[in-house]
Amino acid sequence: MLNMTNLVHEVWKIIEKEPSIQLDLQRDLINVRALARYVAKQLSYKGIDTTEDAVISAIRRYPQDNQFKNRFENAYKIVERSVLSTKSHIVNIALAKGYESQEILPKLFSLINFERGETLRMVEGEESIKVIIDEKNLEKALELIPKKAILKVQKNLAEINMHLHPEAVKTPGIILVITTEFILNNVNIYELMSCVPEMLIFVEEKDLLRAYQILFEMCHPKK
Repeated sequence: MLNMTNLVHEVWKIIEKEPSIQLDLQRDLINVRALARYVAKQLSYKGIDTTEDAVISAIRRYPQDNQFKNRFENAYKIVERSVLSTKSHIVNIALAKGYESQEILPKLFSLINFERGETLRMVEGEESIKVIIDEKNLEKALELIPKKAILKVQKNLAEINMHLHPEAVKTPGIILVITTEFILNNVNIYELMSCVPEMLIFVEEKDLLRAYQILFEMCHPKK
C-alpha cells in the first residue's frame, strides 16, 4: 500500500486526466464518496491497493483554485462574446481522394453563388474530401461528380456559424467548453471546422433547435 504522499499524487493524476471532474469539484457539484469509489477502481487497475477513506482524504486535498478552472472560465468568457447565425438544408458529399475528385473540385465553385450567400465548405482528410453545399445545389453537383468517386451523401444537416471574438484564436479551451455542453445535452456534432474568427458547427437538422439554444445560452448567460 502506498504512503499518503504517493497516494495523493496518484489520485490527483486521475482527477487531472478528467476536466469534468475537476470542474465539478471546484463547483462543489460532486459527491466525494462516489468519486472516491470511482478513483479507487481506477487505482486498482494500476495495481494500487488502498481504502476508500484514504482516497477521500486525497481528494479533499485537491486544490480548489487551480489553473484549469481559470482556463475553463476564461474560455467561457470568450464564447460569451460570440455572434451566432444558422443555416438549414445543408448536404455533405464525401469523396474518395484521387484524380477524379481533384479534377472536379474547381468545377464545383462555378455552381456556387457566394453573393447570394450560398454555401461551399471543403475539408480534406488522408482518405477523403468532404464537400458541404446547400441542398438546392446537390443535383447539379452530382451531375459533375463521377459516381465512383462518391463515398457518401449525407442530407438533412444544418450549420451554426459562431463568429468568435478575436481573442479566441489564442485562448485554449474554446472547443472543449462547446463540446462539453453538447455532450451534456446529448447533441451530436456531425462536423466541426474553423475559419478564424468563425467556427462552423454542423449538426443534424433535427438537433438544430437544441444546439442553437445551447450556444445561445452560452453566449447570453443569465447574470
